[in-house]
Amino acid sequence: MSDVWPLRRSPEGTRRDFRRDQELRLRLRGEYGPEWWEVLPAFLLVLVVVAVPLAALGWLWARLGWWAALLGAVALGYAVRAAGRHRRRAVARRRHRAACFTLDQIDAAADERVLRSIVGRLLRRDGWRDVRGVRVTDTGVVHLVGHWPGGRRLGVAVERGVDGAGPEGSRGAAALRSVGSATKPVRTELSPVYLVVSPGHYARSRVLWAARTGVHLVDRALLERWAAGENLAVLLDLDLDGARPEPA
Repeated sequence: MSDVWPLRRSPEGTRRDFRRDQELRLRLRGEYGPEWWEVLPAFLLVLVVVAVPLAALGWLWARLGWWAALLGAVALGYAVRAAGRHRRRAVARRRHRAACFTLDQIDAAADERVLRSIVGRLLRRDGWRDVRGVRVTDTGVVHLVGHWPGGRRLGVAVERGVDGAGPEGSRGAAALRSVGSATKPVRTELSPVYLVVSPGHYARSRVLWAARTGVHLVDRALLERWAAGENLAVLLDLDLDGARPEPA
């Protein structure tokens, strides 16, 4: 029989020693799974959550009849649905708070790329989809683009502006590049939304230019409110052809 099924010893001592050695190596690498006493509370919780409602429905069926069990099942389903909606709203609120910034954080942005990343997070927080940066000129100028679930397209030019610190630390007019042909308004039913965002202030000539071209300006005051949690569509009174989705 030994020729057919030869007996072999473990590489190191007995098989129990070998298993202990392998388990120790997995633990040292952090690859060993949880122990049974670590998963037992979660297992008991799931068992209670499932068993208690089923037991209650069975008691209603036995004592009052099938109609009482049916009403109980409907009430249970409604409660589960309400709990799920409450959890989704709580998660959305936490994500919304995580995507809020202060002016100090915005001013501390190392360069325009970091500021553009902050603006992109704010847009995604407000419900804009597929927000990404695109190069619009050969000199490396990058704008943000995206779209609204209803079809509206978005174009954003981001500028850090220049510091004109005076005696009270006030900021001067933001030095902004022209939005260019990529942000010329299109006169259609679903015309794109174009923004210029800066943590500075705009000169009067820039405000007049934006009014002529249909571009929305987000200056330091609006940026502070937007970054703190207010919705961009509300701040700029944008008509987005439909209700705003929950923040992502």
